Amino acid sequence: MEAVSVPESSPASSLVAIRAKIEAAARSAGREDVPELVAVSKFQPLEKLRALYDQGQRVFGENYVQELIEKKKAFEAAGISDVDFQFIGHLQTNKVKLLLPFVDTIHSVDSFRLLDEIASRATALRKSVRVYFQINVDQEVSKGGFSEADLPALAQHFTDCSKARSTSLIPMGLMCIPDPEKDPRGAFLRMRAWSSRWKEPLGGGLSMGMSDDFPLAIECGSTVVRIGSALFGTRRTV
Repeated sequence: MEAVSVPESSPASSLVAIRAKIEAAARSAGREDVPELVAVSKFQPLEKLRALYDQGQRVFGENYVQELIEKKKAFEAAGISDVDFQFIGHLQTNKVKLLLPFVDTIHSVDSFRLLDEIASRATALRKSVRVYFQINVDQEVSKGGFSEADLPALAQHFTDCSKARSTSLIPMGLMCIPDPEKDPRGAFLRMRAWSSRWKEPLGGGLSMGMSDDFPLAIECGSTVVRIGSALFGTRRTV
């Protein structure tokens, strides 16, 4: 069945409201920084992305390699080169070579094998790639990602990998998608504690918080929120 957008308001007007909520959540938490907004644009038509771009949005998150590439090329064909498409979905190792020329940030590094492949391809391209390490924060069988027990080995592996390959991978921090059946507060607080513990060498950022829970994620320390339906409208299948 095909996914179809159900418009609730225009993306441009939604963007204004979401930005205000992000800023308000940061102020309420006593923060001076404002988390980055990644507009999750999978399956959305180019005209909706362009509407957000015209309102100043520059960062978009895509879940599928081919869709990201096509959208980036379409923007470039229109003479627009300052859009930052970031990859946020599950990434297969055999798609890394195809993806890397088109992205600078990957939120979903979920295995040692994938990390090694990205490092190898980034080195070959002589480019810097920002990476977040996906954590299976609620230990869900259906989700990939590193566990809390993996973090010491991950820190050592990343350090060794960087030294061995002289790569330009930039560790940005940790990323998670909490179990939707649970209160996300516990997951977010665990992520904050692990981020603090493993800031070196994994980076101190936290990519967490989506349409339904981003104010809470910001309260708990998120530095990047990934928002789709609240910007583009809810989706249904037909």
